[in-house]
Amino acid sequence: MLMFKDIRKLSGWLAWQDFSIIRTVVSAQNGEGAAVLEIGVHHGKSFIPLAHFSADRKLYAIDVFGRQDLNVDGSGHGDKTAFLGNLHAFGVDASRVTIDERLSNDVSASEILSAIGPVSFFHIDGGHHMSAVTNDLELALRTVTPSGVVAIDDTYRPEWPDVTQAVFSNVDFQREFRQFAIGFNKSYWCRPDFVQHYQKVIRADSNLDAFLRKTYAVPEGELPIYQEYPLPEWSIASVLRWYTSLRFPGLSVMLQRSSAFRSFVALLRRLKRAISR
Repeated sequence: MLMFKDIRKLSGWLAWQDFSIIRTVVSAQNGEGAAVLEIGVHHGKSFIPLAHFSADRKLYAIDVFGRQDLNVDGSGHGDKTAFLGNLHAFGVDASRVTIDERLSNDVSASEILSAIGPVSFFHIDGGHHMSAVTNDLELALRTVTPSGVVAIDDTYRPEWPDVTQAVFSNVDFQREFRQFAIGFNKSYWCRPDFVQHYQKVIRADSNLDAFLRKTYAVPEGELPIYQEYPLPEWSIASVLRWYTSLRFPGLSVMLQRSSAFRSFVALLRRLKRAISR
């Protein structure tokens, strides 16, 4: 079983929460047999979990790799040699993988369908500017199965405002898809009929549920959110808790489950209130 600690040191960006959501969702889809696709594979930090948890399903990887002159917004610097080396190191069967070294804007839905068939998990993490994200959403609309999932990287990151704008200004995508979860750095979407199904899948993971920060009321129900940002008003204890969950997720889960630790925290809070009176 692939663990987060196994890939943590690989170059790239993937938080424990998103690793866990990918694991639970992709594993739950294995009975369908549809393919898995990622745009912007970089060195494989998220592609490897997608491959590992998708059994023997077909995989499609899109990245310009060495053609960084095409990477106009500098949203990553993929390296094919590193990517292939990491796939080999983690035992990913190369015969499952179709590698497309083009801009996703140059890839057609028909080419994807011809190579791997319909897609059940479509991960968008390529160019972060408006035209790139809009194009990738259109590819998803044309290739994802009725029960499939679209994961979108950096949806709410202020450093990449075009991602959010592209997602919520795409009329077709907003009509067909609904968010069922917000991870640490990714949003997760499916068609309305499957929102409750996927929420049930991820909420069944008790370790992941320890990182649930809030739920937000939407027409489809309660949207689970697994991210929070530190605020200037936070106490040192709150900052330390946040940092522990960020850097040491396993320890954070263990502490949250420990009744002795919770009692200790409650005691500290009572002492603080008593001192402040």
